[in-house]
Amino acid sequence: MKQTPGKIFLSDQRGVAETHQYRRYSTLQFGAYVHQDKQAFGNLQAVNEETLGGGQQVTLQVTEAAHVLIIPVTGAVRAGLLPGTSALTHVEEMHLLTVPAGSTLYFANPYDTELITFLHLWIRVPQTAAGALNRLFTFNCQDHPNLLVEVKQVVPAQSADEPGMSLPFKVSIGRFAGRRETLCTLKKPSSQVFFFVLAGAFEVEGRLLHEKDGLALWDTQEVELEALSNEAVLVAIELEAS
Repeated sequence: MKQTPGKIFLSDQRGVAETHQYRRYSTLQFGAYVHQDKQAFGNLQAVNEETLGGGQQVTLQVTEAAHVLIIPVTGAVRAGLLPGTSALTHVEEMHLLTVPAGSTLYFANPYDTELITFLHLWIRVPQTAAGALNRLFTFNCQDHPNLLVEVKQVVPAQSADEPGMSLPFKVSIGRFAGRRETLCTLKKPSSQVFFFVLAGAFEVEGRLLHEKDGLALWDTQEVELEALSNEAVLVAIELEAS
């Protein structure tokens, strides 16, 4: 049986950055966290899980143009460029910002006392972005259980955005009951795919993944996966080959 080539990124081996304002776990190297075995996977530069304290804000300097995908896990998060407008994103939504090199990105917790947790995924832009694309996507795992559901664009948040512009990635999210299986079919044979377990445990192409583990796969067009626990949640990012 052919073994699909891949690489596992274990949760307990993530980089950690922490202050009184935030705690950030980085699956791939990011900012001050540098690791020779955690470099970018194709165009996927970073996979970060961030927790922000009540009323807190963090800023990040963008060194290379990127698509930043913001996916709230608990609560809501406000994100935008400085200076400029911002957008509030809730659970079961994804906010896309395409940010140019040299810009400043910020995340803010809109609640005074409650913690929030969210993912921010960074995907390399092939050429310098002329401006920031600002799009809102939505998904509903409850109505489509035991399937990976592709996030769908709601409406461009800026008139300068071009809604017809294709993006070099696809994001899908699924919530599964235990022992439920599905087949993830990639759009292109040349695509790469990265999985991140938000909750529970999965077996993906023969690899056992626990909560907050990641898995990079390539040289395949179909991926078999099975949930090993109830209320298991998986994020899949299909990427054009770099």
